[in-house]
Amino acid sequence: MPRPEEVEVVKAMKAAVTGEEILESWAMQRPGYGKPPDDPTLDFWVENKPEMLHTFAQNQLTQLLDRGILDPKTRYLVLVACYMMNNHWEGVLPQACNAKAAGATDEEIMEVAFCVCYSVGKAKLQESGACLAEVFASPTFQNIGTLKK
Repeated sequence: MPRPEEVEVVKAMKAAVTGEEILESWAMQRPGYGKPPDDPTLDFWVENKPEMLHTFAQNQLTQLLDRGILDPKTRYLVLVACYMMNNHWEGVLPQACNAKAAGATDEEIMEVAFCVCYSVGKAKLQESGACLAEVFASPTFQNIGTLKK
């Protein structure tokens, strides 16, 4: 069941049919933020095939809000991290706005970015270490001599 602060948002999301209605229902999650007029990232689907928005975004988002399992602030901070991890920079602004509207501070959003950098950096450290261990153990690498000057 949606949290009280999201009942109207879920209702609007469930009622949205057209692409424009879908985007308008998304914007209801945070006061003072709408789809920027210069953001064409979803306009193609709005104009040509809005069922793609339903299939790949609207249905899942509506379920997230409708279930009410995570509080809004936590959910949006997780989504900020997900967008950062996927290098989907256009998605960070709306989710950060959602997080702020749900009570997140700048410091909490920065901490999410810190967690992302830790996670990415540590994963790269582990992957590069495994790669170099294989490189150094390979007979090809071990048989390479130094070029003579």
